Amino acid sequence: MNSTQQKIYKLISVFLEYPEYEWMDGLPELREEIASFENPIFRTYFEQFLNYLEYTPWEEVCEQYVNTFDYHGVVSLHLTFHVFKDSRERGEALVKLRQLFRESDVEMDTTEMPDYLPMVLEFLAIAEDEHVKRMLKLHLKSIIQLEKVLAKQDSPYSFLLKACIENSRYVLNEMHVS
Repeated sequence: MNSTQQKIYKLISVFLEYPEYEWMDGLPELREEIASFENPIFRTYFEQFLNYLEYTPWEEVCEQYVNTFDYHGVVSLHLTFHVFKDSRERGEALVKLRQLFRESDVEMDTTEMPDYLPMVLEFLAIAEDEHVKRMLKLHLKSIIQLEKVLAKQDSPYSFLLKACIENSRYVLNEMHVS
């Protein structure tokens, strides 16, 4: 996986966390970084999200995040929840994810569940290719489903997931070819 693909995962992981006002101060640098992406698809998706941040009142950005992801919002950022809800199978899937994190030797210092999408994306940005491939095989379908729900809601977060899905397909294709 190349450094641009890693940056894409990292940026998405940051933007899927609760909004931080510091993002606003960093918009010019973020736009420069995104302009350096060779692929116009990624530039377009990120520009759409940055435009949302820039032109939406800050309180509304925070409120929309909460209404989308928190307190039984539109969707959950816990990927296994979409598949298993709160069943026993979800617990087993979470155990397998924890095992994957341990096998990768990537230190994830967090209290979050291992299926929390921002944490999964952060993992994808730094893990070895074999672990990236395993993680994407486990979660790409859930990410696609999540994006579909967000797109139906006209959520600006759907642009981030579109970028994630495209990036993941490129990564998996490159791994398959090599």
